[in-house]
Amino acid sequence: MSPRATDAWARALTAAVTTVPDTGTVHAARRLLAAEATQLNVNQGFATAKFHLPTGRPVRPRLLVEELSAEQWKRIETALAARPSDHGLSDELTDPAHTAGIPLIPSAQDFSHTCPCTPATGPCPHTVAVGLLLAERLRSAVEPLFTFRGRAYHRIRKAVRTAKSGDAFLAASPGADPQSNHLAPAPAVLVPAQQQPRTPMPDPVDLDLTAAHPVLPAGPPPPPAPLPGLAALGALVDDAAHRAQALLDRSEQPAGPDAGTDLARFTALEHGAPYRQAAMEQLGLDTVAMGHLSLAHTHGGTAGAAAYLHRYDLDHDGLARAQAAIQPLRPAPTAIVECEDNRLTDQAAGVQLRYGPDGRWHPYFAPYGTWQPAPGPSPDPALAYQAARAAARPHRRTR
Repeated sequence: MSPRATDAWARALTAAVTTVPDTGTVHAARRLLAAEATQLNVNQGFATAKFHLPTGRPVRPRLLVEELSAEQWKRIETALAARPSDHGLSDELTDPAHTAGIPLIPSAQDFSHTCPCTPATGPCPHTVAVGLLLAERLRSAVEPLFTFRGRAYHRIRKAVRTAKSGDAFLAASPGADPQSNHLAPAPAVLVPAQQQPRTPMPDPVDLDLTAAHPVLPAGPPPPPAPLPGLAALGALVDDAAHRAQALLDRSEQPAGPDAGTDLARFTALEHGAPYRQAAMEQLGLDTVAMGHLSLAHTHGGTAGAAAYLHRYDLDHDGLARAQAAIQPLRPAPTAIVECEDNRLTDQAAGVQLRYGPDGRWHPYFAPYGTWQPAPGPSPDPALAYQAARAAARPHRRTR
């Protein structure tokens, strides 16, 4: 499922956001956006931004939405997996007929509003402005809407791909039962013991116990299935020695926190390089993605590989502090910064920062439309942002 946005998403969300507020409130919200540049933060169940009251006091209004349940997401994923081809996030998904009757765009009744500017709960210019900001964001990328409704888009895409690959496996498997969607067991044939053929006893063999024979005439025999081959077992022995030496030297933590990051570490070593293709198949990565995973490990170690492969939950305050740190460095300070999971994305600058399990921000840039790891991870998001900009600079000059 490849992301593709159109204006239909923005128009639908704008209509939902402006249904309940009166015309004066909507006009005041638009004047706020025209007068004050602010960044939008999208989280599961709410979106927020910072504005200033006439007194200069800052306020952070929240536009809250009713999140879809796990059962509703499961039905949506099933509907998307049943589509005959990969249309991505086209505007047809704004029609609930394509998402199991469950609308992705919330209705006006799904919203609730909180803002320090008024003690009453209801739409004010600030919360309406947050909704209009989100609608404008959907013109270029629809993924924040999925986060807003309660589930990150990458989780939906993974579930749909898994379902599609599972259906293809069942369709290609002999003995598959298309009605039950389970593999049909092969019928068992029982043979009475009296009718079973008897294996004749072999004839005795004359052994020459006087002649010399080599102990290993042709080398060790191959390990029995399903054990790995001799070459693979040798690589595992070499890797165990490497891990032990790294632990003794205390130079690094050699093992990754999961299979994916450990495969990035393993294939970066001389004894693991021949198994790069097998690692790609195991992780479900293509050649470009595997190259980026290797770069992430080169620049940031196993934590860098983990930040490439996985998303982590980072509290909103941590994202807000990082966003404030990079704000003076941004070439387009009024453009939206997308905050999702552990990632800050500045599309206008072509920069993304990913917070890793090592407590560092790992820089990314997108020279060809795909996020690529850059050198220079740092606990300081401003330094990581500068590293990503430096990595992108040669590509901007050659365009």
